[in-house]
Amino acid sequence: MSSRRRFSAVAAALALTAPLAVNAADAATAATSDAAAPKYTAAQVLAGVKKNSTTAKKVNSKPHINTMTRAKNVNVYQVTPGVYAYSSSLAVDDDGSDPDPDPDHQGQTTFQDSNGKQLAAHHVPFYVLGDDCYDRKSPCPHFFYKEHGIKGRQFALMFYKSKVIGAIFGDTQTGNDQTTSDNDSRELGEASVKSASLLGIPSSGTTGGVDNGVTVVILSGPSWVVNGTNANLNANAQALVSKALDTLGAGMGL
Repeated sequence: MSSRRRFSAVAAALALTAPLAVNAADAATAATSDAAAPKYTAAQVLAGVKKNSTTAKKVNSKPHINTMTRAKNVNVYQVTPGVYAYSSSLAVDDDGSDPDPDPDHQGQTTFQDSNGKQLAAHHVPFYVLGDDCYDRKSPCPHFFYKEHGIKGRQFALMFYKSKVIGAIFGDTQTGNDQTTSDNDSRELGEASVKSASLLGIPSSGTTGGVDNGVTVVILSGPSWVVNGTNANLNANAQALVSKALDTLGAGMGL
């Protein structure tokens, strides 16, 4: 499970002013070169997500914690039926089967690849959600993935500045007794080394990350669970980017 709080070298103010003119990340473009171009651009979809991130569509009644800044100002919105979006930090998760010099590194991830292997954070782009309902209530006052049709390896689009990538749900955040970390299942704003690298964010598990400006858009339901191994999960996720952009564009009536 994820176990770290990270501080970004990039100022939050710069991240908050990230432009909405977004194009697919280079890696995503390479992985989807044989796919038809999406009908909706990433810039259009991100603008639609932000437009639909309204109080009326907010899922959580209590705010989540930005993993990097610790501010309780992160909310989750159902921007179209079955699609959930939030904007926060990217703290770098280096857990899993890839070795890493981070003293907090753990060899396990909450979810595994299709062969049952621990996910490889340096090779697989994944995002992190809370492990449980902090409030021990149902429905949960915070966004709890199990209440919203979200499973391990659930596909999401991740946006940052001029890039968008495909990623999967790979690890969870929960409290533990590590003295080097502030851990809390209410946190949102963490993703793997590979996610950071593809988005152009410093990817060190100890010094990398960014405080704000990353938007994660999760497409729920079994048809959006990504199968594959550590060797091809990245390619399989990037191959879904165009389809996801079109699904969201149509769903939001863009």
